[in-house]
Amino acid sequence: MKSGIYKVKLITFFVFSVIFSMTYAATSYPLKITTPNGTTIIKSKPQRIVVLEFGLMDELDLLGIKPVGYGQNYPGQGDIPDYLKPMAKNAVGVGARDIPNLEAIAKLKPDLILGEAAYISNLNSQLNKIAPTVLLNGIYGNSDEQIKNLKILAQITDTESKVPAIISTYQEIKNKAEAIAKKSSKKTVLIGYVTPAGVFKALTANALATSILSELNRENVIKKTERTQVMDLSTEAILEYNPDQIVVLLTEGSMAPYKKLSADPLWADVRANKEHQVYFMDRDIWARSHGIETLEIMYNKAISTGFLTAKPAANTNK
Repeated sequence: MKSGIYKVKLITFFVFSVIFSMTYAATSYPLKITTPNGTTIIKSKPQRIVVLEFGLMDELDLLGIKPVGYGQNYPGQGDIPDYLKPMAKNAVGVGARDIPNLEAIAKLKPDLILGEAAYISNLNSQLNKIAPTVLLNGIYGNSDEQIKNLKILAQITDTESKVPAIISTYQEIKNKAEAIAKKSSKKTVLIGYVTPAGVFKALTANALATSILSELNRENVIKKTERTQVMDLSTEAILEYNPDQIVVLLTEGSMAPYKKLSADPLWADVRANKEHQVYFMDRDIWARSHGIETLEIMYNKAISTGFLTAKPAANTNK
């Protein structure tokens, strides 16, 4: 009897394995990739990838692909997000994501360059002289755009079999966060980072964080859009917006800029501050990186900090 059950299980496993392999056949090269930003021919499976955007780097990480080079933050703003550092351990920084060092890229002898269309479309022809270049739209994109990019990268790197599990995990985390958020009343939120001079830089309506907040039953109080996705706010302006909650995004984990802001006597009158509704999160995650792994970190952090349930935050005046 046990032998029969074992045979049934073995046959079932074999059938599912065949179906799975048929669904995700190995990528055939040369491969033609067409995006709204152009068509690129990739002659063989890439082995030396330079990736110039954190969101695309994020998705390569999920697919188990390690680049040889990567785009960085501006000097003084940290190198790359902490969660991406392990995958970039043996890679080389090639300058800022929107103005990379072309000579540094060429020295790495890449066989593929990945970048953000909104940042470097003006460099497309120069990059293509170094290696085939694929530019994707992610920095302004929602989760659907990130999933689309993941699928394109999986096709390019012959890792399509990993995609279903990645999307399933992401959807599970997202659903959990949304379910928690729906249990509490809708809140207005001001989200942004503080400069070393103590100026609050609010994320605008066209920032990706705004759509994420909306999914989590939160409304960004800033309705303006800006090309840079940020706008300066004085403490007086913050008092006028009067948000239910404030999310302060820390650069490299430093509280120093926030302490300078909170030293303003008017900060004591900010309602979110008085009601212990000021939460601290990572600027790299909420304002710079836009991949699927980033979204998972966002949702998990929104849960763990008590932000979604409006749990009183630690005393931020200390």
